[in-house]
Amino acid sequence: MSPSLLHCLVAGALLVGSATATPARPNILWISIEDTSPWLGFCGDRQAVTPHLDALARESIVYRNAFATAPVCAPSRFAILTGCHATSHGTQRLRSAFPIPATLSGFPTALRQAGYYTCNRVKTDYNTSAEPRLIAESWNDSSATASWRNRAPDQPFFAVINLMETHQSRIFETAAPPQVTQSKPRDPERTEVPPYFPNTPTARRTLARVHDAITAMDERVGQILAELEAGGAHEDTVVFFWADHGQGIPRGKRTLWDTGLQVPFFVFFPPKYRHLAPSQPGTVSDRLISLMDLGPSVLSLLGLPVPDGIHGRPFLGPGATAPRTLLFGARDRVDEAEELSRSVRDERFLYIRNFLPDLSWIQPETYSDQLALRRE
Repeated sequence: MSPSLLHCLVAGALLVGSATATPARPNILWISIEDTSPWLGFCGDRQAVTPHLDALARESIVYRNAFATAPVCAPSRFAILTGCHATSHGTQRLRSAFPIPATLSGFPTALRQAGYYTCNRVKTDYNTSAEPRLIAESWNDSSATASWRNRAPDQPFFAVINLMETHQSRIFETAAPPQVTQSKPRDPERTEVPPYFPNTPTARRTLARVHDAITAMDERVGQILAELEAGGAHEDTVVFFWADHGQGIPRGKRTLWDTGLQVPFFVFFPPKYRHLAPSQPGTVSDRLISLMDLGPSVLSLLGLPVPDGIHGRPFLGPGATAPRTLLFGARDRVDEAEELSRSVRDERFLYIRNFLPDLSWIQPETYSDQLALRRE
């Protein structure tokens, strides 16, 4: 992040006499990343090279107990969009085509009705036959070119930018190496290996690549923040940063351990809107957060009603509820691998119930087995 951007994010204020009208409500920007556990600098990972995120996190509220409802993308994103557990609507199995009630909408629909310009670049993956309807209702634009810049003059925006740099597919050795420009690629021989992996050349190469992908993602975040500053929107935009589930390597994605469900997460409030924040910049919170709380929290933050009948609970704004005491997770079929397990956790303990104990936790699976570490 450039010093000028950090200065503006931390200390920027509305210029007196500006011709631009101040929005009554802030803009909201979500930076969503793929397949990443809390392996970033601001999460305490000493191997991470994530300077842009670390700088912004220091002026944000960091939630270190944030968890997905599912350890794979599509059911997790269904829960984020609708505020409902995928298990409650038959959309837990990956690439589901189940219908959902016509009364169930994505929460951005309410933002559009309140006058917001909503855009999504570009991933949807909502795991239901109703996906075309959900996209049409939720977004003014959902495409590879969607941008908050396309809103009407002075119109507030809700923008989602989904970054693919850390996706599981980028870790495969058959894929092009992560493009890191601001630091050197990670040396596998200097890469630490968690105790649940074998300390082998294959493991070290894989983990070095994971960290390079995370650094490449951080560089993209720096570009997004610079674009926000260049467009004059940085002083009016609340920024959420999160991952859709855990790391895309063995024992991570597709499992209900913390390595599959726990995610990095923070919320940045610019100075103009710090009165909306639940605590001071630089706060680290242990509050239990489910990713399906994101939509209700945005609605509450903006003073909009949270729909009845959903499972997400707002943790921001005037409608914020009491902190959760429990979080639930679910793992069902992923591609050709049959699974059936459920989890529940509080701040300290995680309990997993496996209903198919005769099946391996790392079944053969064509897509994931492209990774040499899985085969090893």
